[in-house]
Amino acid sequence: MPKKIELRDALIIELNSNKYLKDLHQKLLKTYGYRVFGRSASLDNKEVQDLLTFADIMAKTEDFELEQTALEIVICLSKLYSDSHSIKFYKNMIFEELGNYSRFEEDSFDFDNSVDSLIGRIQKKNEQSKRRFPVGDGYFIGEQRELYNSISEDLNSFSAPTSMGKSFLMKMFIEEKVRSGEGKNFVYLVPTKALITEVTNDLCDRLGDGLKNQGYRIVNHFDSIGGDDPWTHFIYVMTPERFEYLLMNNFPSVIDYLFIDEAQNISKADGRSTVYYRIFDLLKGTDLHPKITFAAPLVENPGIYETLSNIEKGSSLKANLSPVSQVYFVIDKEGQVEIYDRISIEFIIMDNLKMGSTDSSVNSLLHRINGQNLVYRNTINNAVSGACSWAENCQVYPDYRNQRVSKYIAEQVHDGYYLSDLVLKGVGYHFGKIPDEVRSKIEISFCKGLIDTLFCTSTLMQGVNLPADNIIIDNTRNGGSDMNAIQFKNLTGRVGRLSNSMLGNVFTIATSDRAKKKFKKLIRPNGMEVELSLDTLIDGKTIRKISKDLKAGDLTLQSVREEKVNQAKFDAIRKFALIYLNDLQNASDNIITEHFNKEISSDDQMAIKRKFVEKYGDRIEDDVNFSVDQSVELEERIKETEIDYPPITSLDGELNIAGTLSFLRDLSEIYNWPKYETDIAANDENELVLHDYAEFLLRWMSGDSLYQLCDYVIEKRKTYFNYLDRSEKIRNKLGINGNRWGNGSMDETNLSIHVTLEALSTIQFKFSNYFLKFSRTLKNELNTNVLENDWYQYLEYGTIDDNVIWLEQLGYSRSSAIKIVQSNVGATDEDVLGQKVVLIDRLKSIRNEEINLETERIIKNYPDVFVNEVN
Repeated sequence: MPKKIELRDALIIELNSNKYLKDLHQKLLKTYGYRVFGRSASLDNKEVQDLLTFADIMAKTEDFELEQTALEIVICLSKLYSDSHSIKFYKNMIFEELGNYSRFEEDSFDFDNSVDSLIGRIQKKNEQSKRRFPVGDGYFIGEQRELYNSISEDLNSFSAPTSMGKSFLMKMFIEEKVRSGEGKNFVYLVPTKALITEVTNDLCDRLGDGLKNQGYRIVNHFDSIGGDDPWTHFIYVMTPERFEYLLMNNFPSVIDYLFIDEAQNISKADGRSTVYYRIFDLLKGTDLHPKITFAAPLVENPGIYETLSNIEKGSSLKANLSPVSQVYFVIDKEGQVEIYDRISIEFIIMDNLKMGSTDSSVNSLLHRINGQNLVYRNTINNAVSGACSWAENCQVYPDYRNQRVSKYIAEQVHDGYYLSDLVLKGVGYHFGKIPDEVRSKIEISFCKGLIDTLFCTSTLMQGVNLPADNIIIDNTRNGGSDMNAIQFKNLTGRVGRLSNSMLGNVFTIATSDRAKKKFKKLIRPNGMEVELSLDTLIDGKTIRKISKDLKAGDLTLQSVREEKVNQAKFDAIRKFALIYLNDLQNASDNIITEHFNKEISSDDQMAIKRKFVEKYGDRIEDDVNFSVDQSVELEERIKETEIDYPPITSLDGELNIAGTLSFLRDLSEIYNWPKYETDIAANDENELVLHDYAEFLLRWMSGDSLYQLCDYVIEKRKTYFNYLDRSEKIRNKLGINGNRWGNGSMDETNLSIHVTLEALSTIQFKFSNYFLKFSRTLKNELNTNVLENDWYQYLEYGTIDDNVIWLEQLGYSRSSAIKIVQSNVGATDEDVLGQKVVLIDRLKSIRNEEINLETERIIKNYPDVFVNEVN
């Protein structure tokens, strides 16, 4: 007797093996591909109708691969024949079948008035009502509703394509809870400071007066104004490091929900990934029991991140269907173009279509394609040089708004900065070292169409949302490492955004046969499982070496160092070891202790604990950015010598470089930088390095604008060409030899600007934690909450002016805060209770567009701080 089979399953089998469908689909892709490259090609009416019929059937199969193909077919057809009545009809039906009721206005379609049509409209209204957003206008798309509902679970992790709006769903959830008056507290973790600003701005826009009416405040920093008000509910938008600090210092609030955006960073093999583990370690030792959501781009096993929590079971969802489509092209070194066919999982050669020479592939491609373009480059210099090269082919935009952006960049950074001139031609570049305010301007300009071509590095993988039609990728590496499938899909998912274009083109340019094979492997759907960084970095051999070092009381982990692990990986391994030591001393069990104890016997565990009791008594270091030897040495030095931060200026009114250099030498000894921070350790080799940083640090803390800093470094390097780059690592990395530069490299002015930005990043990253530790220890010794000369605060806010610091704590950018204070209009004052306030009318009298824009957002978060006049 024949085996029975469901009709849907039979359809899936038939569709997957249907040769006519495969041939039609390949012809559609070729036709679309030729049109993209400006060539004439078309389908006949029967082919179009048959494709639409196939797409309609595939959309009903509940097989996500076929559903995705159905979307691809109708979106490609609508691009090819935008005025077609029948294509609009099928497109509407298929979108609704796949749960998409949010479409462009021009895609709307009026059905006839038949009985069947009336029933269909009733069913549609019913489905729409189920999918309506709980707040605001709009409808859940595809699996968004299921993802949204899962946020209410005690433990939840989900992954979805980049275009699925994961961040959007979490922010909408917060908005719903705030407006409902439930009085919940939220923590929203993002991987970068730039995303803090983006998420905060979006929440302020969403909530508006709801922040005040429901008694809420958005907090970005552990010393934000009003962050300890017991009568206020909070939305903490922070990096993991800032939240970790809050937890280490007796976090006073309740947390109802914890959102971890871009959770794939937990899999990164670097020191920052360890912070996530430490956060959950610290949460276990508190009365805080938030509901937890991990959100990641499309990975096969999102539930892996739930193992960091002590909650036993959570919901794990993976949304496969993307509401937008990407078409993948591979261009080889001969200029041959191939297009990826998702049905056959093969690449189709585009006959009689050849690109230009390899050396000009990107520029040649940009000449041929239309729309908003992203160009991925694996290094900063490649991004900058690519943007400059392409701009030579472009005319100056007539839009006055480009001139305003250009002027803003010139005033913020330097008038010799390439980016200032590039934006006049609708070209830009985007990477992590660009100041946040400038990078935000570039992103806004791209969204508005003022920039149509943007050269980017891997910052695109960090949740940056830009409405691009095309992305060009001419390198298979992410920095110095090979790009993996998850990084590639996260990168290519940046084109074809839901709110802008339903279709994106991905152009990969392979400069070698190896690169061509690599690109094809990345494009095919595989390798989408992730590992935790703990498993990636810490194998059995490494654990045994860590155990050997800890039993000897060696916190420098010399046995691990002998393996010649690169510095980034070693930093991560050492932090894992310090977390393990802390948990061992506190008798705490978690995922890290479980992992380490597979190789470390109970006898060895006891031996490690005895060794540290022998050396340090009952002292345990909670801050795993430091080891106990560093903390003990710091405390003893403060008690014995009364060491303190030196004055910013010397007696003659000049910057106190000598005193600062001496202080940095002291820190080098206290914190054992020769072992832990070799590149800034106080020794003969680094004498000039520390001198440079001492001067630069003082200028930053004294309130020099970024323009002033860049200008100073440019002039200084005319005499000392390796100032702030004494080892010439930056110069060599950018391909510049001696004091000359080759074709495609930055000129000396832009190199100096880049060196300035690198130096600023270094002092903020390298010195910030050490200053914070020093300030905390000094406050404890002096039994005070405030230091008169707190260099941690000066470094964090880039000023010694209390009014500027206060304005930055409200949420103003450093440059705006400095302008407000230096305007001398008296925009800040105190009320009758001695509380600081901002005088709105005086602030407006400054007539600065950036200040006004920032004020519009900040006033929603701190409405009581802004007054017309002091009573």
